[in-house]
Amino acid sequence: MNRIKILIATALLALSFGASAQYSQLGPKNEFMFKAEAGYAPFMGNYGKLGPNGYNLSHYESAANLNVMAGINISQDWFLGFGVGGNYYHSFKIKDAQSLIGANAFIDFDFRPIWKAVMGVDYQPTTIKWAPLMGARAGGSILMADQMLFTPMVEAYGGINWYYAHGLRNMGHNWHSFYATLGVAYMQQTFFLPIRVGWRW
Repeated sequence: MNRIKILIATALLALSFGASAQYSQLGPKNEFMFKAEAGYAPFMGNYGKLGPNGYNLSHYESAANLNVMAGINISQDWFLGFGVGGNYYHSFKIKDAQSLIGANAFIDFDFRPIWKAVMGVDYQPTTIKWAPLMGARAGGSILMADQMLFTPMVEAYGGINWYYAHGLRNMGHNWHSFYATLGVAYMQQTFFLPIRVGWRW
């Protein structure tokens, strides 16, 4: 009888250690994260009220940009954070156009849905490499011209997200990824088509 009690106690103890170890691997559902990205935004068109010198960017300027963001990764699929970035505006069409520098400050939101469905039942896979990416950002844009020009900035984008260290879902290293996006942005009375690559860690 004592041997049976010892075996049961040992089995229960082993199960409790196993459950504790699995819980520790899952970790918290939210994590503070950074994003960094580089991109190029070709000129699409001007829109807005003309000033004394025309549009704020009136020479078909495109923009090269760098952005950094910090925020909260929520339950693997969501990110909400604050970002700042720098823009270098230049024109290929008008050779005499002066290059300009600008800066943005914005709220960034993205969603990486990785739920799958089998026979109508949703589940979360234990491993994943790729996920679609959708997001938006809104904030303000400053143009360093003769007079500093400030306008609102909005953007919507979509792309692909690659978990380069894919493993058990909700493990910290699984949240780290590279991504590429294509979007539409409006700032400084100009529509752009931003193309970006980034790193999330």
